[in-house]
Amino acid sequence: NNEYVCFFSSWKSVKTQQRDGFYRKLISDFTGPQSGEGLELETTPCKNRVLIQIGLLREDHFLSWDVVLNWLKAIFPKHNTAHFRRLIERGITTTMSLGIEARRTFLDSDVNFDFVGPICDSIGVEREHLLKMKDFSERAQSVEVTNGLILELSNFIAREQLAPIVIVSWLRNFNPEFCSTGNIKQGYKNLKSRLKMLKKYSCRYETKSQRRNATMENFLQSPFELVQKREIKRRKKDVTNNNRQVKIMGEYESFEIMKVDGSESRGVIRKTVVKKEMILCSEDEDEEEEPSYVTKTPEDKVEGLTLLDITTLSVQKLSSVYGGKTAACKQMSEDLLQNQYSLMCVEHPDMAMFKDKVSSVSGELSMAPPVAFLNMNAHFLVDVHDAIEQHIMNFEKDVMLSTGNKLGRDNLPKFKNFVNMEESATSRYIHMVCDIICPERSDFHNYRNHWVAFCEEKRNPSRLVVNESNRFINYFEVAAGLIHHHKEIALFFSDLIALDTNKCLNVILESVAADANDSVIQSLVCVLAIIHCKILGPYWQLMKSETEYSLFPKYLLGLYQKFLDWSKESVALLEPEELLNVFLLHPLQEKTYSGVFVYCGQWHTNRDMIRACLKRAIKVIAAVTEKHLKDFLPGGRFSQVPSPDVSRQLASCTFSVLMTEYPLRHEHGCKFLKCSPDENSTYDSSLEDDKPESKKQKQIPDKGIFLS
Repeated sequence: NNEYVCFFSSWKSVKTQQRDGFYRKLISDFTGPQSGEGLELETTPCKNRVLIQIGLLREDHFLSWDVVLNWLKAIFPKHNTAHFRRLIERGITTTMSLGIEARRTFLDSDVNFDFVGPICDSIGVEREHLLKMKDFSERAQSVEVTNGLILELSNFIAREQLAPIVIVSWLRNFNPEFCSTGNIKQGYKNLKSRLKMLKKYSCRYETKSQRRNATMENFLQSPFELVQKREIKRRKKDVTNNNRQVKIMGEYESFEIMKVDGSESRGVIRKTVVKKEMILCSEDEDEEEEPSYVTKTPEDKVEGLTLLDITTLSVQKLSSVYGGKTAACKQMSEDLLQNQYSLMCVEHPDMAMFKDKVSSVSGELSMAPPVAFLNMNAHFLVDVHDAIEQHIMNFEKDVMLSTGNKLGRDNLPKFKNFVNMEESATSRYIHMVCDIICPERSDFHNYRNHWVAFCEEKRNPSRLVVNESNRFINYFEVAAGLIHHHKEIALFFSDLIALDTNKCLNVILESVAADANDSVIQSLVCVLAIIHCKILGPYWQLMKSETEYSLFPKYLLGLYQKFLDWSKESVALLEPEELLNVFLLHPLQEKTYSGVFVYCGQWHTNRDMIRACLKRAIKVIAAVTEKHLKDFLPGGRFSQVPSPDVSRQLASCTFSVLMTEYPLRHEHGCKFLKCSPDENSTYDSSLEDDKPESKKQKQIPDKGIFLS
């Protein structure tokens, strides 16, 4: 405790001293051109004092690391691959550990931009040694190869955008017995799977609260065996016991040098010259090995509906019939699901086998039957949507009360006689864009082709998915797509209004354009987009993956622990995951909708609003999780971890089996999870007094608005 008191007292003193004239220049450049002009950073060597002040600027203004790092790359163009974050964090720690005179000397010393990492730094290995493939074996062999060293070199490869295979040449300096045959390709092949597992484990401890975790420190200092005597024997055992693993490994080989970005094609290949050799390299090491659960679907491809899709829709529809999620509603939805599951068992024998295997281990392990699992998750998803929508509506009311202005199109005189449905302005905007740009049917005038062409012209291919009325995840996917295209969407609708001569359609376009230009609505759409990228998208990805069904409690506990972290430090939600998402899967949504984090990472005037809304939203989702999935959390009846024997018996029971495509197309005319007007809808009383036949007037199709 005394150590922490001294640290914070010392840091407070340093902060006071560093807020000088140059610190104010840094703030002016960051909030202004972000060009570095006037800072004289290129004419004189950069001092450690500058990085300490940048760390102070980040802390004072609650900035994400992505924003700061992008700025640093701009003002230090010669060093744009430097490990800025580690240099800043290391510099602050060093400053706090020194006395007054030593601290002054350190702050006035030059920054070492060739810094690779602390282990390489301890033996004098810098950036040029690795890039030029110099021989440093004499120094390196005195250092033990640990997990920390491997991660240090892997992170350097990612920053410099090198081919992952170069790590083999570097490691030969540390252990001459490694890859003694000289076959670098084979050496990397033997390392590849181990490197992947190493990154998976280390990624769990990347949050600020766990960075100095003792378990992680021990893990980083543990030896990493480069020469494995039993490697061949173990591989034969793997081939015998798991044919699927061999198939996946075979698929990985063909993608060794390819870059995969969401649903984009795998054609982006860059070349870098290292020691007079041409090395094919990807922009991200982890993207070269695309996991088996990544689905590469074209933007306009309609995904098959799953039983979870159908069940979620049924729960939503039945709750409207029964006047809420009553006991009768729940029983009816469960009975309907049981019948549908029986149908699936006839069409897909794997579903029947799944049920039988889960039942066969009931004496050893308490597991949720597949029907109960799907039913609980369906209620969970519907309540997540309803609770988030209610939260957004309440948040919008608070904003309107504080500002005195309505949101989006409601603030314009032209729309004063329009009557809104019982939904938030944010939801209205998303649904209307779905109907105009992403229609499932062609019975309404849509501008899909115009939008795709517009995005191609702007060199940002469309990521707005085609709307499907039966898919729960679609609503949040569209929100993510809208924020990903935040630079294009408002311009697109402005152009359409100028071109379109149809007055009726023009009213709709003007409505959407007004919502698209409202910064509050856009910020709340951003909240939904982040929920998709961080929670619901990964959840759906888990459900479609080859992950074992029996491990669901483990993954749900990980998600719940994230809820606790995010509710305390919501700024982490505004930064993309580098390696793995909350369920330890490839962060597919964050790659596909990278523009979401560009939007969050900018010097955004509503950044505090986004964070505040997100913080409350996380608590809302956590409460819904406790309500519907408490049986899978610690202490619940289905929270038990399976033994190795039981796990082997259930190896074929994966989530992907439950998510098999539903055999019958389940069509509905109205948008999923969207309120539809009926005879009991509540309208503005003043409009009804003036125009008693307003209910009979023509409705703009599926827009949630009525002309008065």
